[in-house]
Amino acid sequence: MPRRRIATAAALAVTTLAALTATAGPALAAGQGDGWDWGHHQHGVLGYTVGTPVVDKVKGGPWTLAQGDPTQGASYSNSLPVYSGGGSGTVTVGGVTYPNLAVDPSGTGAVPAASGVTGTPGPLTGYCSSGGATPETGTVVRQPKGSTLPMQPYYFPFVTSDDGGDTLSGLFDYRPKDGDEAVVAATSTDHGKTWKYAGEALEQNAGLCPNGNTNDDGQGHAFVLKVPNYAGTGHSGQVLYTLSRPSGDALGTNLIVHHLTPKDGNQLAGLPAAEPVGQGGSTTATAPVTVPAGPGGAGVTIAAANTANFEQPGHFTVDGVTVDCNDATATATAFTGCTTRTAGGVTVAAGDAITADALIPATAQQTSGLIAPDGIISTIPHYQGAPKGSVAVLYTEKILNYFTPTTTTAAVTLPAATLPVADSTALKPAGGSVTVSLGTAAGIVQVTCTGADATHLTGCTGGTGTVAKGSSVGAPGAAVTPYAQLAAIGEGKNKPKSLYGNNEDYTVVRAAYTTDGLHFTDLGQVSGLGDPTSTSDSVLRWIGSRGTVITNPDGSYGLFLSGAYASDGDSDAFNQIFYASSKDGKNWSAPQKLIGTDYSFSALAQQAATGGALGVSGYYAGRVYDPTVVQNDNGSLTMLFAGYSTPKPLPGTGAVYGTNPAAPYTVPAAQPAEYRTILSVTLRPHWTR
Repeated sequence: MPRRRIATAAALAVTTLAALTATAGPALAAGQGDGWDWGHHQHGVLGYTVGTPVVDKVKGGPWTLAQGDPTQGASYSNSLPVYSGGGSGTVTVGGVTYPNLAVDPSGTGAVPAASGVTGTPGPLTGYCSSGGATPETGTVVRQPKGSTLPMQPYYFPFVTSDDGGDTLSGLFDYRPKDGDEAVVAATSTDHGKTWKYAGEALEQNAGLCPNGNTNDDGQGHAFVLKVPNYAGTGHSGQVLYTLSRPSGDALGTNLIVHHLTPKDGNQLAGLPAAEPVGQGGSTTATAPVTVPAGPGGAGVTIAAANTANFEQPGHFTVDGVTVDCNDATATATAFTGCTTRTAGGVTVAAGDAITADALIPATAQQTSGLIAPDGIISTIPHYQGAPKGSVAVLYTEKILNYFTPTTTTAAVTLPAATLPVADSTALKPAGGSVTVSLGTAAGIVQVTCTGADATHLTGCTGGTGTVAKGSSVGAPGAAVTPYAQLAAIGEGKNKPKSLYGNNEDYTVVRAAYTTDGLHFTDLGQVSGLGDPTSTSDSVLRWIGSRGTVITNPDGSYGLFLSGAYASDGDSDAFNQIFYASSKDGKNWSAPQKLIGTDYSFSALAQQAATGGALGVSGYYAGRVYDPTVVQNDNGSLTMLFAGYSTPKPLPGTGAVYGTNPAAPYTVPAAQPAEYRTILSVTLRPHWTR
C-alpha cells in the first residue's frame, strides 16, 4: 500500500506503551512509520518508537565548552559529532596535558580545577581573551567565527514551529557554570540537529571573567505565551516568562515578564542585553576597605550591617560599581573574597550603601496568582474552569527545602525525650504524634514525638546516635535515601547535618489561566504525575518545569515532561523524560518512561577505558530533562532535551561512580565537561491493536 501523508501534527493521537525502554530504545513492534492513515488506525493503541538522540550543534553564538583555549594553539579536533580521545590540540595545566577543550583537570588539589564549585577558578580555560591558567582576564570570548560546535552549555529549550516542523524557533538557557546566564534565541532548519544563533538578552554577568567569586544565577526557564489581551491593552501579545533564580521557588514569588517584539528572526529583539536579578537586599558598610580589581587575587572582606537577602556568592553595587564576593567565610555581617569589576579597584567608606540586584528588574513586570512557580510547562486548551477568551497553562510549583522546616538548636544523643528545635510550627503533632528524620554518623534515623512547644518536640522515642547542633529536621515525607546510594551516582553529601544531602524540595504540577499575561488564576493541582512525598522507585517524587502538551483527535491530551525518583537525590527532575495522557488535563495516566538516565555510566566508563568516541548516551547518563516537542507534518515528533554526563556537571578526577559494581566508572584526568548539552531525537508513531 502506498504511503499516505498523515494529518497535521495538531491531530496526533498518543497513548504511550509501557514497553518503552529506560534509555533511547529500539523500535517497538511492527506498525511504525510516517505513512499511517489515522482514520483507519485511530481505534488501536498508539505508542512511539524513540530514535537515537544526537548532540545538537550551534554556530555563531557565545562561548562553548568545545572551542578550547585559542592561546594554546589548535582547538581539539575530535569533539564532533561526539567527543573522542586521541585528537590534536592540547593544553597543559599544572604539568598535565589535556585535550584543548572543556575539561576538569582537578584531582589531588595540586592541579587547580579549570571549572568547579564556588571558590575555585571558573568557568573554563579559554573563556576570556587572556587564555591560559585561570584566573583569566581581558574580554569574554565568543564562539569562533565560522565554527559549528556542540551545543553546550545550553539547556531548558523552548522550541516551536509555524510550518509543520520544517523551521524551528528556539529559546535556550545559556549558562556557563560559575560564570554567567542569559537567554539565547536560535533557529534550525534540520529538525534541531544544527542551530543558528539569532540573539541574546537578559544576561546576568555581562563581560565578567569569573574567578569563583560570583554565580550563574540569572533568569532562566524561558517560556513564550500568546495572550489575547496583553496587559489590558485590548490587543494580543507575545509574553516571555523567566524565573529569577536567586529569589524564586518560594511562596510569594512569581515569574518575570517581558513583552516580546520579535524582529528579523530574533524573538528577543528589543529586550535588555543585560538584566541581572538578585534577592533585593540593602545594607551599609560598617568599616572602610579598598576593594581590588578582579578577577585575580584572594579579595577582601567587606564588613556590613546585615548580609541577609544577598546571594552569596554573588554581586552587589556599592558607590556605583559592581563588587563580586565569594562565600568562603561569609557571616551575617561580612562579605568575603570581594573584588570589583572596575579597573584600579574602589574604596568603600563606612556608611556607604550596599545594594543587591532587585528581584524584579525595573525594566520588567511580574506575574501574580501563580503559586511558587518554577516555570510554565505548557499551554493546555479547554481546561475546565478556564473561561472563554483565556489561555490555560500547566506550571510547576516548587518550594525549596519544604521538608526541612527547622533545625536542632543543641546536640542531642538519641533516644531522647525532648528535641530542641528552632521552630516547631511546621511539626506540630497531628493525630497524636509526628515522626521526624534526623542525621547521625550511622545514617538517617526516625524519631516519633507526641507533643511540642514553640522550640521543642516532646514525648519523643526512637533512634540511636548523636545529632549535631544545627542539623536539619526532616518533616513527615522527607527524602531519606541512604548516602551510599546517592554517592554511587555522584549525588548527596557525606554530612549527617544535611540529611546526607537529600533534596527536600516540594514539586507539584498545577493549572492556571490568564487573559492578559500578567494576572493568573490558579486552578489547583493536577493528579497522577507523581507524589511529592514518594520514597519509592516506582512513583516520581519530583516533576520538571519544561514540557509539551499535544491534543489527541478524540480531545484528550498527551504530555511530555521530565521527572525523578527520591533516589535521584535532586528536585531538578532528571531521571527520565516521560509521557502521560489525560481526558481533562487534570487527571493524568501514570508516567511512562521514554528516555532515561544510565546510572551505571556505561558509555563514560567505556570511553575512559578505550579513548574512543563517547557513546551518545554518555551525554545524558547523569541528567535527562527539559523536553520540548514539535509536531511534524509527517506525523513524527521532534523532541529536544537537555543532558549532563553525570548528575553534577564537574566530577572530581579519580571519583568512582556507577550502580554496576562489576563495571564502575572512574573519572579520568581529562574528563570533558559534558554538561548542559542540547540533544534532539525523533519520535515516530506506532499503532498496535
